[in-house]
Amino acid sequence: MKQYLFALAILISTIVGVGMFSLPYVGSRSGFGVAAITLLFLAIIMVTVHLLYGEIICRTKEKHRLVGYADKYLGHWGKKIVSVSVIVGFYGSLLVYIIVGGNFLGIMFSTVINVPLIFFNLMFFVIGAIALYAGIKFVARLDLLMGLLLIVIVLLFFFMGYSRINPDNLKTLSWGNFFFPYGAALYSLAGLSIIPEIKSFFKKEENKKYKKIIIWGTLIPAVLYFIFIMTVIGLTGEKTTEEAISGLSGMLGGRTILMGALFGFLATITSFFSIGISLKETYICDYKINKNFAWLLVCFVPLLLLGLGVYNFITIIILIGALLGAIEGSAVVLIHRKAQKLGIQDTDYNLKIPNIFSYTIIVVFIVGFILTVVFTI
Repeated sequence: MKQYLFALAILISTIVGVGMFSLPYVGSRSGFGVAAITLLFLAIIMVTVHLLYGEIICRTKEKHRLVGYADKYLGHWGKKIVSVSVIVGFYGSLLVYIIVGGNFLGIMFSTVINVPLIFFNLMFFVIGAIALYAGIKFVARLDLLMGLLLIVIVLLFFFMGYSRINPDNLKTLSWGNFFFPYGAALYSLAGLSIIPEIKSFFKKEENKKYKKIIIWGTLIPAVLYFIFIMTVIGLTGEKTTEEAISGLSGMLGGRTILMGALFGFLATITSFFSIGISLKETYICDYKINKNFAWLLVCFVPLLLLGLGVYNFITIIILIGALLGAIEGSAVVLIHRKAQKLGIQDTDYNLKIPNIFSYTIIVVFIVGFILTVVFTI
């Protein structure tokens, strides 16, 4: 039971990250109904993709990450394409976590410590870098506590604001922004990076637990997002801010800002831990890089990129989410088909996905990326 909770907490905490704070804003632009339907549709898609990836891991004797699986089952070009997506996605996410997570630290401590905001960004980075060096077991113990706190805080937001929700704010619809929530929702539901770590928590005879962890670890964040989107849009409507939190102060008072900042910090730091560890393991397992140098690569690059000054995190999240879906989501579907034929046949579970459904997922990801780029840029 303890291992089960650790694994569930890690998956939930990896998925629930900075992307969540973009959802109310994009939902307020498209309309709550559009955002809710998009979230539900992509939750089903991502549960399927996560399960496919879990089976790929079970069917492969060697220890890899997505880049390695692409190399093994799709060949050299498959590895190259997935490598670009993985590296861009990982580093883009780590950079956004440092920026937004540092901003949350600034909100929490700016009244106590009067220093430039960059100090809090660097503080966030140092905490994350130390945790990455400590490894997955250290992170697991933090994630169990933080994952529970995230759920509690979201529910507190809902109960504090439920009586003040304006139903009219949930009835708006903008056809011109119909595809606006796609990239942000997809980014917010992605958990591929940590699925290999989840497998390490279970023995062969515990295959049913492994499958359930993947399903519930993906669906619970989707439910939390729905509650969060409904609460924030219901309270602030068209005045919803990009990071969702600051706009609530006029409705729920100043303490909401502090609570929201704490929520934001927990969400971003836990995801920074898990994403950073996954990137480090990618370097170690798939590129055969020394673990200390891999840690240095993971930490140095986003710190260097911080100096470039990235401010519009909504646009970054939307584009990264759509890109990751188009490349990584499609790759998982194709790798799974090959792994079922060429991989180990004695597997923890066997998903029987009709070909038409597999190709539909790929089409959704590719079309979603194209429409996102057209309507965002």
